[in-house]
Amino acid sequence: MTDDKPLATWTAARSMDRIAVPGQLQLTKTHIVFEPKGKRAQGARFSVAHKFVAGVGTAPGTGRLLSGGKRERLCLTLGDGSEWLFVIADLESAAARIREVLTKE
Repeated sequence: MTDDKPLATWTAARSMDRIAVPGQLQLTKTHIVFEPKGKRAQGARFSVAHKFVAGVGTAPGTGRLLSGGKRERLCLTLGDGSEWLFVIADLESAAARIREVLTKE
């Protein structure tokens, strides 16, 4: 994790291929960080500086039971075009909060 204290945190799961790894998504002053929890955590940590985030939106679910089912996901699009997906219960407010912080920079 960065030295920043979280401005907001959400219980989340990172969609990875056929599974969703549980953990916590954190929004800090400079980064968006996913800290995985549990057995499936290997390789699931994610951290990106705000300056590399090109867009914040939603993506449709895959329908696969172990990857979060049909629920929409938070989609972070980075400057290189890669997309990172997270299942979050309060999706709209999380996306709005992240956009709010990113636009203040």
